[in-house]
Amino acid sequence: MIRRRLRTAAVLGGLALAGAAGVAGCTGEGDSWDEAVAAYVDQTEITEAEIDAVVDGLRAEIGGEIERELANLADEMDQEELAEHRVERFGQLDDQVAVTRTRVLEMRILTEAADRYIAAEGLAPPEVPQTAIDQQATDLGLSPDSEYVQVVTGFFATLGVLQATVEPEPPTEADQREVYEHLVAEGLTTVPFEQAQPTLSEELIGQPVAMRNLLAEVLDRAGVRVSPDYDLVYQLPVPIGSGESWLELPLGQSGSG
Repeated sequence: MIRRRLRTAAVLGGLALAGAAGVAGCTGEGDSWDEAVAAYVDQTEITEAEIDAVVDGLRAEIGGEIERELANLADEMDQEELAEHRVERFGQLDDQVAVTRTRVLEMRILTEAADRYIAAEGLAPPEVPQTAIDQQATDLGLSPDSEYVQVVTGFFATLGVLQATVEPEPPTEADQREVYEHLVAEGLTTVPFEQAQPTLSEELIGQPVAMRNLLAEVLDRAGVRVSPDYDLVYQLPVPIGSGESWLELPLGQSGSG
């Protein structure tokens, strides 16, 4: 059960929302960037400390479950085996937390930017009932009080408001090629692009194309700027049959504060 929870918590950003984001150190225009700030959405700061607090809470909760798992194994393993298992389990946790930290920042940026768009357009603000929080917590195997659960639930609610406003748009050939290439990379198809292209129609991928285009506008209008320590690319899911591809969306330009 712990193994499932670790995996689920790490990939939540890649469910219906989230996709993955890359992180890389870089240089350039960020010489005067405030190192305490991970990103700006308009003039609102998303701080490194804020992201750390969410992830540290997640680490503590899952770490507590690992400790309970280890205690239950004390009668089945000798001390050397138990020590090796501890190293393995907490190593897995560290790897998952490293990925999840980036996705927390990704979700926070998109939520902040989308909230501004929703207000500016006079749309009904997102609602996050306790039942949604409880369900999300259950799905993740976490406490409803977890800050991570709060971030994820708020993200889903906010993007749901935007999703309800979009109509399918005809994909460009570039859109079709991107979706196709990700399917190939995931081992989900081997047919040539020319054979797959007619299937990648507006009917099949027009909705995520429209959502990607809207989110690009949302981010642009919010003036999102990201620390030069990050290179964030949101992967908008594109369901294809029983598999899934995605469309990439950069989450902001690096720049000085």
